[in-house]
Amino acid sequence: MDQLEATLTGDDAVVEKVVREHVPAFAGLGFALTGYTLGGSPTLQHFPIFHFFNKRSGLRLDISFLAARAGLNGGFNVLIVAPRNRKLDVEDYLNQHKIEEPTRAFTYRDAKTDVRGFASAFLKVLLRLFETELKPVLDGKTFEETPIDWMGYR
Repeated sequence: MDQLEATLTGDDAVVEKVVREHVPAFAGLGFALTGYTLGGSPTLQHFPIFHFFNKRSGLRLDISFLAARAGLNGGFNVLIVAPRNRKLDVEDYLNQHKIEEPTRAFTYRDAKTDVRGFASAFLKVLLRLFETELKPVLDGKTFEETPIDWMGYR
């Protein structure tokens, strides 16, 4: 992870520090932080994707952060990836199951938002979901792939 650390600046660097602060809570659920990569493309904004892996279950968590900018919302996206590349988008899963209250924590609209506070609050909500509504998924008792809306990019 340290080789990419220097590439994170601004809000991305703040979020990376907050993610590291929550590593013990993820470890308590069996997930180890394995590193991060940068998503995006030369024409799109780059964004960090933090990768966690659970050796026991074989599940991977990909937590992406995109900073708000010029009229565009910012926030987090979380994928739970099962073996054979089966994907569950946490926000979509919650919406499909009418568990909408926690989804408010995924997005922020104002670029002047305290990103550190936002990221910390989001990760607390996510960890609470992992111990409640998403526990059967993390325990391997159920898995429900969510359709990915490629919004015309596929």
